Amino acid sequence: MSIGQKVDAYVKPFLDTRTFSGAILIGKGKDVVFAKAYGMANEELRVANARDTKFHLASVSKTFTAGAVMLLQQRGLLNVDDPVSRYLPDFPNGDRIRLRHLLTDTSGLPNINSMPEYDREVKLPHTLDEIVAMFRGKPLTFEPGSRGFSESSANWVLLAKIIETVSHRSYGDFLRGEIFEPLGLRNTGHHGNMQQVLANLADGYAPAGYLELERATYIDWSFKTGNGSLYSTVDDLFRWQRALADGSLLSRATVDTMWREQYGWFLGKRHNREVVRYSGRAPGFQCEIHRYLADDVFVAVLSNNYSTAASLMIDGVAAIALGEPYRVPAIRVDLKADPARLPSYAGTYEFGSDFYVPNARSTIEVVNGNLMRRSGGLEGALIPQPDGTFFDRGFWATLRFEKDAFVWTYGDQVFRAKRIAP
Repeated sequence: MSIGQKVDAYVKPFLDTRTFSGAILIGKGKDVVFAKAYGMANEELRVANARDTKFHLASVSKTFTAGAVMLLQQRGLLNVDDPVSRYLPDFPNGDRIRLRHLLTDTSGLPNINSMPEYDREVKLPHTLDEIVAMFRGKPLTFEPGSRGFSESSANWVLLAKIIETVSHRSYGDFLRGEIFEPLGLRNTGHHGNMQQVLANLADGYAPAGYLELERATYIDWSFKTGNGSLYSTVDDLFRWQRALADGSLLSRATVDTMWREQYGWFLGKRHNREVVRYSGRAPGFQCEIHRYLADDVFVAVLSNNYSTAASLMIDGVAAIALGEPYRVPAIRVDLKADPARLPSYAGTYEFGSDFYVPNARSTIEVVNGNLMRRSGGLEGALIPQPDGTFFDRGFWATLRFEKDAFVWTYGDQVFRAKRIAP
């Protein structure tokens, strides 16, 4: 089979379960060897996704924010070892926090997304100064640099503010003038104004019910400035990573430092190969990009579905691109669980401290004869499988019930949640 036929067959189960709609691209060297869109950009109007459909990047925006910081350093206008106080003299603890702490999420700044007011504020337009004001008076959660990666959107908001301070231009204008336009990224931008009309921008959806979709929770993307406000296409992201690989925007030494120090990127191993990658997830969108360094292979999966499927799919797509073994997921959606047993599974469950969100809780309920799991604002059906497990549609995970607990498997990671209430 051709690469295209293999990818189509691999993607089919994700389409059948309505956990993916979006676009996929594979690049080798300077060439795009596969690019295709799937599903709907707008479900109501039945507008299909296309290769030039724009998707919100969520945290993948950080790769551009980091690139902008490194570009300013390359021009001698800042240094990542400088303290924040050099650029924002009145910022609390600015003498203790260095720019590299912001770039690596090791500053100790609290995460805006975890603040009680987040759900209210994220729906409203904000200036950078207004967002900074939300966390500037909060105590540090740890001494800067004393711990490893601890994700906080505040780091990237502050970097956006520093970019504006140093360049004397808005964050969006600087990226457009110094990165997007020079590299020909015509379909990439900062969504800082929700009144702006953006052609070919996908709407965001989330799994709901057994096989249904619903519109994702509304957010004002200006609140994500610096950490998640950008939109792009698979082809523009290919050009972005190509420019980094070729040294056409930043020097090869600067790019190597950015990747090795993990400024806005993660460096690790996948398929026994060294890879730089980043993922993003925000209401209605999930995306991930990988660049396999020695193979000069780039893979992008952009989705306008809030399911976490895209970040699992990319490993299978990368395996196809690299000629490695892969497995097409086998998911049944036609089975029904024994209705007499369903009430015994209902209850509130709590994960341990090792979970993505420590001690996160999930509620399992029987709704219209189906088992549903609600967690973190996302609802997903638990669809019975032949082996006695359940397919957790909202997260593309497997769930197996035990006595007063369930075991939840996402990719190769396994977590256990205990029932704490009926």
